[in-house]
Amino acid sequence: MYRIKLVVLLFAISNLFSSTDDDYEIISVVSKIPKSADTVISSADKIDKTFLRNSQSKDLTSLLRESLALDTSSNGGIGQLSSVFLRGTNSNHMLVKVNGVKINPSTAGGASIYNLDTDLINSVEIGYGPLSSVHGSEAVGGVMNISTKPIERVSNYKIGIQGGPDNYQKELLSFNYGFSENIFTSFSGSRTKTDGFPALSNSQLDRAYDNYTVISSMDFSMNDFNLDFSSWKAGGEIEYLVFGAPVSQDYENSAYGMTLSQSLGRESINKLSVSTSEDFIKQNNPNFLGLLDLTKTKRDNLELSLIRNRNSKVLRFYNFGLDSEKEDVDYSSYGTTYREKIRTNSIFGSLGLNLYQNPLNLTFRRSDHDTYKDNLSWNIEGMWNLTNEWRMGLTNGSSFRSPLSSELYGFGGNTNLKPEINKSTELNFKRDTKAQEISIAFFDSQLTNLIAFDYEDYVLKNITESTNKGLDIKYKLNEGLWNLSIFLRIQDPKDLEGNQLLRRSKKSASLTLTRETYKTVSSLNVSSFGKRLDFGNIDLPSYNLVNLSFSRHLNDRTTVLLKLENLFDENYYTAATSNAFYLNQDRALWLKFNYETGR
Repeated sequence: MYRIKLVVLLFAISNLFSSTDDDYEIISVVSKIPKSADTVISSADKIDKTFLRNSQSKDLTSLLRESLALDTSSNGGIGQLSSVFLRGTNSNHMLVKVNGVKINPSTAGGASIYNLDTDLINSVEIGYGPLSSVHGSEAVGGVMNISTKPIERVSNYKIGIQGGPDNYQKELLSFNYGFSENIFTSFSGSRTKTDGFPALSNSQLDRAYDNYTVISSMDFSMNDFNLDFSSWKAGGEIEYLVFGAPVSQDYENSAYGMTLSQSLGRESINKLSVSTSEDFIKQNNPNFLGLLDLTKTKRDNLELSLIRNRNSKVLRFYNFGLDSEKEDVDYSSYGTTYREKIRTNSIFGSLGLNLYQNPLNLTFRRSDHDTYKDNLSWNIEGMWNLTNEWRMGLTNGSSFRSPLSSELYGFGGNTNLKPEINKSTELNFKRDTKAQEISIAFFDSQLTNLIAFDYEDYVLKNITESTNKGLDIKYKLNEGLWNLSIFLRIQDPKDLEGNQLLRRSKKSASLTLTRETYKTVSSLNVSSFGKRLDFGNIDLPSYNLVNLSFSRHLNDRTTVLLKLENLFDENYYTAATSNAFYLNQDRALWLKFNYETGR
């Protein structure tokens, strides 16, 4: 752990390269207006398709842990319940989008990220801190936007097969097709099956997972108009344990979105977006009351936005819009049932100014919830160019999360609950060139009105608060055949009594070293996490993981990929129960073949 930190610090303060190439990646998660990385003020990370391909991660949870040193928890192997914690916030404080469509269900809050197939993902963007002014409720601790495989304006197809331990099998198929110069389509699908391994340390029962994923998209353009359509649907069956008893559930997750945009020259864009998402779970085994549980959440969204870019001395851009959202909730669990419709209407806007030739951005959102009539979120951020290469950013903002339907009407529900509020400040220093990227960010956040269960009154209440102060250091190097990325996070997530927040470490780090030639890619990943606590003050020991991956183009169309996961076969735990630890993947070898036309 300490060696990793030393390496990070040494590289972070180095100044070995001085390239000034302006070819930066695009970041869209922190704003309604996509921006080049060199103009993004607040902290954001992007896992691109190259890193995704080289990492060969089997699920999104392990990808985030390996690439960004994010705290994660998993209740067993592939397909089991998983959570992600951004800068000390709860898992339901991170808003998750697929192609811009929200997939956080109102019944649970946390999105089903464990059902997202990483082989069908093109990129993952993470925005840190309060972002409700941009994305609405749930974006208290940050936002993750997952972009699936994009449309390629050539006709081609790709097939793949993959095998691994525990009778793991996966088949993949994708193709692109252009009907004309203006109409292009894309389709991708996969099927994953595994017998799994025992989810708990005190059980010998293998927990199987069966998943299918279908993704499609279409792009139509004519004159100044462009129509984009995307869809994602996943479903299947997962086995797990409840109080030690074997159970299973059928599930379906989906997200559909359509955006009509009109370009009025380089300076103006009008957008109309329509989206819908569903989260469905049906238990296949009766609970201790002899009842079958069922939950279904459907979210419909309509958004209109007007974007105007200006290149004046004072005004850089402005953006205003309207957002209307409706959720239909059908909930039945352990004898508690309800059906509700929840509506939220919002007005939002952002303003970009030049302050003595330095950018200053103002963002706000005012939301009218069926229960909470007045929610205001905002962000103020400014950037100063310190030198030709170094810049300093300062952000301050406030976000909210409206209580879930389950918190309002479910077991222990309380319709008098207040929205949770996160106020956060960040000071960062960044240096971006073609060869290297350095980022040092200091953050300080306070979450108030946190919702927790009061065991004296057996009802949910706003009874607690939490704080987190910390430091993020990021270093990336792209030099010839070699690529290096290092992340280090030091934080102090705690409640009012000074207790460390559950499942969140005070120190974490990751290092990825990749060598890529014309035909081969070799990658080494090391991730390290400090000790954590779980429910019942159970200690989760610190752990270090080492993964190796390799790929080789056998010819212009065929690629073979290998990954050796958990090289030193470490026993590590990210979650526990009162009498057992949830198990994770031991040392394993994965093999994949891809065949692709149009390379």
